[in-house]
Amino acid sequence: MVFSKVGNFFFKIRSFTPIPFIFALLYFAEPTSYTVAIGVPFIATGEFLRIWAVGYAGASTRARTLGAARDLVTTGPYSYVRNPLYLGNFLLSFGVCLVANVYWLVAVFVIGYFSQYLPIIALEEAYLLESCGQVYQAYRDRVPRFVPRFRPYPNLSIHDFSWTRAIKSEKRTLTAIACVIGLIFARQFVNMS
Repeated sequence: MVFSKVGNFFFKIRSFTPIPFIFALLYFAEPTSYTVAIGVPFIATGEFLRIWAVGYAGASTRARTLGAARDLVTTGPYSYVRNPLYLGNFLLSFGVCLVANVYWLVAVFVIGYFSQYLPIIALEEAYLLESCGQVYQAYRDRVPRFVPRFRPYPNLSIHDFSWTRAIKSEKRTLTAIACVIGLIFARQFVNMS
């Protein structure tokens, strides 16, 4: 019950929890060409995964309450990993830490990330098991939570990919990435002046 309350709380505020982390990242950032070269592939992979996922699931992934999704999506990236958006968020944020060259903040990020998202995932999985029953149980048994498998889930849902749905849903994330990376480099430029 307590774990469910924690998961529900984090689910509702998950869009705001990165703010203190971003301020710390911006304050301590000292990017180099080497850290940019290492971090950008993580950012690109994370954002690609997010676009691929929301192209199937749509804007319901930004809901602040459970039950907003159209139905269980088991196609696209969801056929390889149950939480492609959360995996994408992790890779993206990890990449930003690397670009900023703030390695001690990586440890803070990893601990904070899993402290927040494990209760959220447990809450979502309990909801999906209750609402989708055996369909979700079969999916959960075959598709891993975080580490993608190489073969897709055989029982694909009929959801289609839409670039319009993907871009519309990802506008905020793309804007946030551009702003944070831009601010990291703007701060570096000011410090060099």
